[in-house]
Parts: sequence; structure tokens; C-alpha cells
Amino acid sequence: MQVKCNLCGGGNTVHPGQKMLFCSFCGSALTIEKKKGPEHLILPHKRNDKHAGETLRSWLLSKNRPQPKNIKLEFSYLPFLMIEDDKGKTATVHAAGAPAIAGNLPYPPAGNYRFFDETLAGEEKVVQFERIEEGTLRILHLPVYAAQYSAAGGHWEASIIGESWQMLSDEIPDERSADLDFKHVFFAACLFMVYLIIGKAAPSALSRFALIFTAGSLGFLGYFLRTKLVKKT
Repeated sequence: MQVKCNLCGGGNTVHPGQKMLFCSFCGSALTIEKKKGPEHLILPHKRNDKHAGETLRSWLLSKNRPQPKNIKLEFSYLPFLMIEDDKGKTATVHAAGAPAIAGNLPYPPAGNYRFFDETLAGEEKVVQFERIEEGTLRILHLPVYAAQYSAAGGHWEASIIGESWQMLSDEIPDERSADLDFKHVFFAACLFMVYLIIGKAAPSALSRFALIFTAGSLGFLGYFLRTKLVKKT
């Protein structure tokens, strides 16, 4: 937002939350008069679906939950209201008209907020709100990834806030079982037998080392490629 200096007429840029500035042309002190009603801000964000998917995977892994599959992402700027109650406490809740998957925020994300201008969203969808609740201090249009995924035989939903990569989810899959994975045990036993056969077949210690090293490297490469393919699905 631009304001003109009362002394020289120069245009100065005002940032959200700024109450005073010095004119960049003549140095005069300027007091910013607050307009009636709540500030309407937007948090610009460059969409990155890949990073959003990685954030979801890392978040579930940190909670010892099954890895997500068939991730589907929808991106939009959703409206949230910062509301102050009678006791002076503030809460950030999704505005009326915003999808329910957005939920409420424990705290608004940090970032380079700008005064609301729909062009700052680029070609991304901007969801409008129906009304402003009493006590609203600010209206925030935040970049939100709405994620749908499958895991542990069920379908789940979560929201990821752009810029801060904050996760929101009402329900998540159950914790992964700590039971012994017989597939891995069987694979390890087979690998041990292969190494044992290689050790018997090699004529010298040097050739034995070379064969085992080659077999181990190929095994690790196969495991690495398999892990990458699982993450992509």
C-alpha cells in the first residue's frame, strides 16, 4: 500500500502492521492512520506440490505412522480470521465459507504478509469468505495444500500450510506395529546364505573380499531403488 508524504508528496510503501515510517524522499516522520475494520492480508507462496508431499511423509514418519500412498493435493488461498475475545486472547479460525478441512490454526504462520491483492496469488485459486465474525482483528488469506491419501487400509485427509509447512489433521492412521517383519528376516537370511556361498567359492581372501563387496553394493543399490519407487507411489 502506498501513502503520500504530507510535506513533499512523495509516495511511500506501507507494510502490514506498520504504524509509523520516515519518508524516503524528505525524511519526514509519517503516522499511519488505521482504517476502520480488520486488516486484510495475504501470504504469497510459490506452489510446490513435491515439497508438500515430502512434508506429509516426514510428518507421518515422525509419528511412527504408515507411509502415505496415492497422495492427491489441491492448493488454494483459504481465509482465516484472527479473533480477539473479551479477555484479550486471540485465536485463528477458518472463516465461514472456507472448506472444513482447513480446521483452525494454533498460531498463524510467519512470513512476508502483504496487504490483500488477489493478483499476488498468481493463477492459484482464492477462496472467498461469507462473513466476518465479531472481534476479528485481521483476515488472513493463507496458502493451504489440502491432501488426501491412503494408508493402513483407510483414506485420510490433512492440510499443509505453505511457507511454514505446518501440518493440520483431525485424524491420522494408527501407529505402525512393532511386530517382526518376516519378509525382512527372510531377505536377510537369503543374503547371508549368498555371502556364505561366495566365501566358499572364492579362491583367496582378496577375491573373497572383492566378491562380497560387489554383492553387498548391488544389494544396497537394489534396496535404494526399491525405497525410491515406494516413496513415489
